[in-house]
Amino acid sequence: MSKVVKVINNYTKRRENEKKTKQNENLAAKKRTLLFGSVLLVIAGILLIVAFSQKNHNQLLHEELVQAQVVLDERVDESKDLEQQIKQLNDDTYITRIARSEFFLSEEGEIVFNLADSEEAEAQSEKNENEE
Repeated sequence: MSKVVKVINNYTKRRENEKKTKQNENLAAKKRTLLFGSVLLVIAGILLIVAFSQKNHNQLLHEELVQAQVVLDERVDESKDLEQQIKQLNDDTYITRIARSEFFLSEEGEIVFNLADSEEAEAQSEKNENEE
């Protein structure tokens, strides 16, 4: 037990009231700080989630862009090849050469001899040697 006796007078009552008021104010300030801190943490969490989802979405879009670029490059190459074929098909000498080689067309008085390619000739000669 305490040997100190409380003196109850106006001064001590006022001091006790001031002390309780200050404690209540401190408690309210702590609650306010906790509330605003929680709100800030929730907002920061939401922003982080949005940032990560945007990063993933951007990565997917980048991959699609790379794939589309590859397809575009292939189409450009194909277009160049087709333009080259158009130029060749508009050239009479090319058409004549194709007609002569593919369809064995000849001019008047020419005789066409079909000579086997070197690979075909080698294969044929090997086949003949194996049969003997």
